[in-house]
Amino acid sequence: MLPIIFVLGPSGVGKSYLSEGLEQDYSFMRLPIDTDDKKMSFEANGFPSEWDKHVHKVDPAHLVSVVRGRLAVEHAGAVISFPTIHVFTPEKLVEAAQLGVTPVVLWGKQEDCVRAAEKRIKKKGMTFNLTRYMRLNGPTFEAYALPEYADFRVEAFRPGGDRWPRGEWLAAIMSRAAG
Repeated sequence: MLPIIFVLGPSGVGKSYLSEGLEQDYSFMRLPIDTDDKKMSFEANGFPSEWDKHVHKVDPAHLVSVVRGRLAVEHAGAVISFPTIHVFTPEKLVEAAQLGVTPVVLWGKQEDCVRAAEKRIKKKGMTFNLTRYMRLNGPTFEAYALPEYADFRVEAFRPGGDRWPRGEWLAAIMSRAAG
């Protein structure tokens, strides 16, 4: 069975970086879900529109079934990245894992994530709004810091705040998916 990886975590932690790497380096089908971009919403991808507003209504079995059906011969697996505000319960992640999914909660110190998010926003020529960042990401940091998520967390930054080298990081994620 081809691997499916769910990527979750706060803004700036590297969800897109990881997903793009799996797509480019490992030939994964990439499905980014982003509630800020209607072209990448659950609804735009053929899933129930209520999932965009209410993450607790996401049915992992339905999601996995549809994604498996979309995998083509050229795909080595699938990666689905979820927006910051989609915080799945530990029970939903366990349910997904029982369906053969590898749930990955990318994790890092809040200051490292803020720095990375600010750098990304400024690179786009936009102004970084720390208050907005904290409003949207605070609940995500609080939830994923809980011990119930320990088995799903993967460190996104090395000690000192630098990102892991891409190849090393991708290999670690693929090892987790295989294991």
